Amino acid sequence: MNLEGKESTRRKAESPHEVRERIIRGAMKIFAKQGFFKTPVHLIAMESGVSKGLIFWYFSSKDELILEVARRSLPLDLMKECLGRELEGRRLLKCIGEKYLDKYESDEMRQLLIHTMAIEALYPEVRRNIKELCENLLKEAAKRAFGDESKESVIRMRGFFGSLLCYVLRPPSDISSDEYLNGAIDLVWRSEAA
Repeated sequence: MNLEGKESTRRKAESPHEVRERIIRGAMKIFAKQGFFKTPVHLIAMESGVSKGLIFWYFSSKDELILEVARRSLPLDLMKECLGRELEGRRLLKCIGEKYLDKYESDEMRQLLIHTMAIEALYPEVRRNIKELCENLLKEAAKRAFGDESKESVIRMRGFFGSLLCYVLRPPSDISSDEYLNGAIDLVWRSEAA
């Protein structure tokens, strides 16, 4: 069997979910390099190894694909995972911090996060996702980390989250990620005693 035949056989064995995920992964790679609006769908098709038509079989429009990639680029998943573990205090902060730094370790995910924040004004769904993150999930995290939902606790949680964002956008060359994370946790924790 030639290479084309093997590839065709492998793809026939893929489930619809696997094909959809392959398209999303291809889109993430291309969107990270070129942005959401400068990327033509045929490049996503080439990267994903599918036809342009198949992309529109799984996604009704390029905008629908953009919204899926944008949602995945936000830290919603890691916040929900850590909150779902019933962690509290420093253990919750550690979970969020480790997962955040891990998720955005790759340049691709950092670029997608930046592109996603830039389109918030154009896409109400992205705006809702960011609101859910910055209001609801961070408020719940503040309650679980610091014991209440006071303005001070929410500000501390936002400060912690902001410090993570700053680290992934421009990691300091003289501070390891572990040292940085532990320092950020200590900083918001100490302000509790103040």
